[in-house]
Amino acid sequence: MQCFLRLAGFLGAAAGTEEEQAKNF
Repeated sequence: MQCFLRLAGFLGAAAGTEEEQAKNF
């Protein structure tokens, strides 16, 4: 379940701001 939540959060963040994701990774 935790993995699913993390995946959903990742997808949501990626859809929200790709630039921010690039900063984190």
